[in-house]
Amino acid sequence: MVKRKDGLWQEQMTILDAGRKRQKYFYGHTKREVLQKIRDYQADQERGPLFETVADEWWDVHEPTIAYNTAKPYKPAIRRAKAHFGKVYIRQIKPTDINRFLQDFVREHHAAQKTAKTQLMVINLICKYATANGYIPANPARDISIPRGLAHTPRDIASDEDIQRIKTSTGCTFGMFAYWILYTGCRRGELLALTWEDVDLKTRTIHITKSVYHDSNLPMVKSPKSAAGHRTVPLMDKLLEKLQPGHGQIFANQSGGILTEMQFQKLWSTYTKESGVTCTPHQIRHAYATMLYENDISVKDAQDLLGHAYATTTQDIYTHIRQTRKAELQSKLLAVDFGDSCKNPV
Repeated sequence: MVKRKDGLWQEQMTILDAGRKRQKYFYGHTKREVLQKIRDYQADQERGPLFETVADEWWDVHEPTIAYNTAKPYKPAIRRAKAHFGKVYIRQIKPTDINRFLQDFVREHHAAQKTAKTQLMVINLICKYATANGYIPANPARDISIPRGLAHTPRDIASDEDIQRIKTSTGCTFGMFAYWILYTGCRRGELLALTWEDVDLKTRTIHITKSVYHDSNLPMVKSPKSAAGHRTVPLMDKLLEKLQPGHGQIFANQSGGILTEMQFQKLWSTYTKESGVTCTPHQIRHAYATMLYENDISVKDAQDLLGHAYATTTQDIYTHIRQTRKAELQSKLLAVDFGDSCKNPV
């Protein structure tokens, strides 16, 4: 320890910072003060950072890598995790603590399966980041599962009545928007970003390479939510026969630009009132998936056409369609009498 010209005592230590050695200096008016600062620093290093510090550090790194809409459900999950674990040193958090938090969260908030999954995923990502950066020796959330038996919102499919209305209401305000989704399976944002230059009439294909999301009301263009979102889908006969090709945005505002959120909502509201359609654009997309299922398109091929990053997502939709069809069949059979189908009973 040396005394500087300004009267302060100075001590230096070699420390590891992000895997690299560097010098850290400690200053004080007395040797005792310097030694106390060194002890405090060493204690902090042993305890590691607080959970909230690591969570903020992870989010600063992770947020720029994900889409705006993907980040939305992350934010409340981060707030909840920080409210519970924020002032706890991350080294002190055990698997039982995370499991208890999830159990309490589900019970107190009646959380559905998807919400619970997102909550656990966020904690797991924060702890995974902490492990990778040497803050903790192992990820305490790695082997945790969400509670069983949670409510699961089914993937609703547009009704047969709505599908028929979509087919016959293309002349209504914004009617072609629903029709496009029905025969391409595009997500709402993908269709809002689509231009006539993405449509190849010679090869009968549509190239999906971008998507629109809205930051408040302002439209923003981005790449699809995953690499699988970059895809080419066939231009089906039913859609081709109704096309009136042009240039620029297929669905544009009056100035030829991309629709704002308010403009889209106004047009969609007008369309539903004029046509009687009650389903959402996403439910119409599932109707496209139903068409693929009923025409024996494999899960892998359907995954490519729908732009799903994971085959399990497509499989879940196919399973739901299968269960829905089975329920409809059962309902019909319950009312059937043998005499109804036998023209010449013996």
